[in-house]
Amino acid sequence: MILAFPGPAVAGPGADAATARRGLAAAVAAGRVQALDAERYLGYLSSSVSTLRQLPPARAANLGAVLSDVARQAGRYNEARALTLFSMLDLNTRYLGRSDMPEQGTDVADVDGVVYRAFAGRGLQFHPLANFGKVNAAVLSGRGAEGLRHIYALLARGVPSGQATVWEYYFRYAGGAPPWRSGMAQAVAAQALARAGLVKEARRAYLAIPSGLLSRVSAGPWIRLYSFSPVVVLNAQLQAAISVGDYAALAKDRGAASLAPQLQASAAALFPRFDTGFWSLYALGGSEAPLGYHRYVVSLLEKLAQRTGDTGWAERAARFQLYTRQPPNVTPGSPSPVLFSRPADGYRDEATISFRLSKGATVTLQVAGSRQTRTLARGPHTMGWNAAGRPAGVYVPRLRAVDAAGNAFETALPEVTVRWDTVAPQISASVRGRVLTWRAVDEGTPWVRLVVRLDRSGRTRLVDLGRQALAGSTRLRLPPGTWSATLVAYDSARNQARTDLGALGRSS
Repeated sequence: MILAFPGPAVAGPGADAATARRGLAAAVAAGRVQALDAERYLGYLSSSVSTLRQLPPARAANLGAVLSDVARQAGRYNEARALTLFSMLDLNTRYLGRSDMPEQGTDVADVDGVVYRAFAGRGLQFHPLANFGKVNAAVLSGRGAEGLRHIYALLARGVPSGQATVWEYYFRYAGGAPPWRSGMAQAVAAQALARAGLVKEARRAYLAIPSGLLSRVSAGPWIRLYSFSPVVVLNAQLQAAISVGDYAALAKDRGAASLAPQLQASAAALFPRFDTGFWSLYALGGSEAPLGYHRYVVSLLEKLAQRTGDTGWAERAARFQLYTRQPPNVTPGSPSPVLFSRPADGYRDEATISFRLSKGATVTLQVAGSRQTRTLARGPHTMGWNAAGRPAGVYVPRLRAVDAAGNAFETALPEVTVRWDTVAPQISASVRGRVLTWRAVDEGTPWVRLVVRLDRSGRTRLVDLGRQALAGSTRLRLPPGTWSATLVAYDSARNQARTDLGALGRSS
């Protein structure tokens, strides 16, 4: 799953702890939590508040976020939720009390083997998918007996939901309020528990899927990666199809045996819409998958090919695998208009260099010794190159694009012609009454400075109209008498042009 978090709401550790205490008291009074368990959880609370106040800011922020998540569920505490939440708080208190936060995505296990995943700014979060993935790995490697303690710790954290058992996530994500569930995690849980021989428990894990963790798309059922969102994610569907199929075979569950091929069929039908021709999309209509998820999808396609004998899955896997070895394609865009590097007046100083990427890549644009690097998604892009002050000439931009797998492609883009503005503007003008109207044409400047030169009997006066648009009109303020008038136009490079305005004058 791709997870990104908004900052947590800040109530303060004291207020959060008070909320959690009230929630525990209410849960004990209602018989949802045992008094002895609540006493232990109160100890975790006190320890977390005490530790938090002694931590450096970064660690304190992470521990505070976990405490806030625990407090947010105060009205929902029951045996399973309280165990999960307060055990998570205790682990964070002890871990952050002695160490900095690990890197994003790092898994940390407690003494029972329960996995908590690191999320920047959110602490170490209970992660159902990571937990049952770990159980699966242990069983497949023949270490099932070693994992029994972990399995029973997870069963104790499963929340009853009708006939099903669900494992919940307790942080807010993408507008979804906790607690939220994952159909993918439930499918992997059912698979792992069935592999461990706990068929009854596996069935309860599976029952959460048909009772609320399936969406309908045009092609059929699609697993809900997030209970609060219908987003259509490819890796979740493929993993669920495999996990539900394995569970169905082990548990002899007819409902699951019917669902698994439907999930496969839906995935096969929509698969072309996840294939850009150069990479995979993470979600339908969304952005490209990160490299790790793209490779994960390849591995799932290969598993489906092995399990089903369907060569279509093998072909899809081979195509996606090929994308990890192919460099991105770069399609040049339209040439940039001619630039004028002198004067550096902000007009036509910068080239707009356009191109299209076939897939996401880190691109480096080099022009005349300058270099700039950006990470860009597939599609059309523009990058600028400022030529101000550079010599006139023809410059050849070169673009190097490196995709997420390290495949590189380099190409020249359309030439950029740079000139110095040495040509005077073309100017025409007329005066009616006292209103001067003009029109100038100058390729290298967006404005002209206008001066009206007045000559009479050896005397000269200048009426400076300042910087003006290339076309316009203004009322003239003339000195008394009749004058021979000339309009002088300067462009931004101080090239000048003149046009005769004839005799102008006004009465004294």
